[in-house]
Amino acid sequence: MGREGADETKSFKGWFLRALVFVLVAFVVAVAVYTILTYFHLRKQASDHNHSHAILNKYTDALEISLQFFDNGIGWRGDSGLLDGEDANLDLSNGMFDAGDLIKFGFPMAFTATVLSWAILEYGDRMNAVKQLGYAQESLTWITNFLINAHPSANVLYIQVANA
Repeated sequence: MGREGADETKSFKGWFLRALVFVLVAFVVAVAVYTILTYFHLRKQASDHNHSHAILNKYTDALEISLQFFDNGIGWRGDSGLLDGEDANLDLSNGMFDAGDLIKFGFPMAFTATVLSWAILEYGDRMNAVKQLGYAQESLTWITNFLINAHPSANVLYIQVANA
């Protein structure tokens, strides 16, 4: 019986050591897998952040370039139409030309003002975040000043302005 008890103790110790080694190996493998997954997850997040930052920069650049269309301060455009409305004692120097023909059309300009206003209402916070809101508001003011001045009285509306 002494020998059987010793064999049982030895068997128990062997089983216990195997189980302990198995648990330790499983723990090490779990920690390794967790570490690897965390590394790749953080790396992907950093990559996604850099990617989204790059996309944001592209949209910011696109917004800035598109708002230049409205900007009257572009050097190569120069000043034009500064005397528009002078013959009717009105200041119609603001506003925008419809195309390259030096004619200011009221209806396309009103549409442009509407779309620009809508964009400011919907995306003004985002425009502000990329420092473009002020430019959009200045452009809108430039258009609306023309439209207001082009309607000097109840029955008068200048819808087309050009030099003859």
